[in-house]
Amino acid sequence: MSLCLATAGVVKSLAVAAFTLSWTHSVEKIDWQEDWRVTPQGLEIIEARVKGSGAGMEPPPEARLADGWFRWKPQLPILPEVALGNSGLAGEWRVCRDGACQDLSAILGRPIGTAVTTMSVCKPDQVTKALDAKTLLARGDDFNIKGEFERAIADYDAALKADPAFAEALNSRGMAWRAKGDRRRALSDFDAALKLKPDYQAARANRKSLFSEIERLGAQMPLKEPARK
Repeated sequence: MSLCLATAGVVKSLAVAAFTLSWTHSVEKIDWQEDWRVTPQGLEIIEARVKGSGAGMEPPPEARLADGWFRWKPQLPILPEVALGNSGLAGEWRVCRDGACQDLSAILGRPIGTAVTTMSVCKPDQVTKALDAKTLLARGDDFNIKGEFERAIADYDAALKADPAFAEALNSRGMAWRAKGDRRRALSDFDAALKLKPDYQAARANRKSLFSEIERLGAQMPLKEPARK
């Protein structure tokens, strides 16, 4: 399962089964934490805790004090989504996993300010859409190494849709096209990568190698190999 965070048109997926949501009260400056679980039905809260108490941060009667925190199990149903607002007067919401915490802005890759962020369980198509360009490039490179060139090219296409100026994705896609025998597209991608990054040595070496191959095999060699029956 994955957790999806969405705000202002940006979606980020986190491959987690459980996480802690943390924030600091804007007036009382008291820390509040909630443990959540990602389930097929939605988001399930496991425990809430507050370090101390103050106006708007009072623990319920059933809370127990342990290790300086008042802890309790909120009586909430499993939720399809959770909206996180921000007054702008305190620090951001933080998502913690494996002992490390990140502000929402760091996770989403942009300042979110006072925009509302929605948490939900990712749908399968959201996981693909939420992948950033570098993640797509890395996955495409894995497919390329395995000889799964169509899947590699699909990931490079998606990476370039997310970041049209991603020279590394153009270079890798050029390598995949070359492996498939489509020299015309390979050459075009190497040229495009070098146009974006003239000092990109890997793309320059790939272009030189491809050009040498074309010259060595002769001018009559098609830029694309005919399909084999």
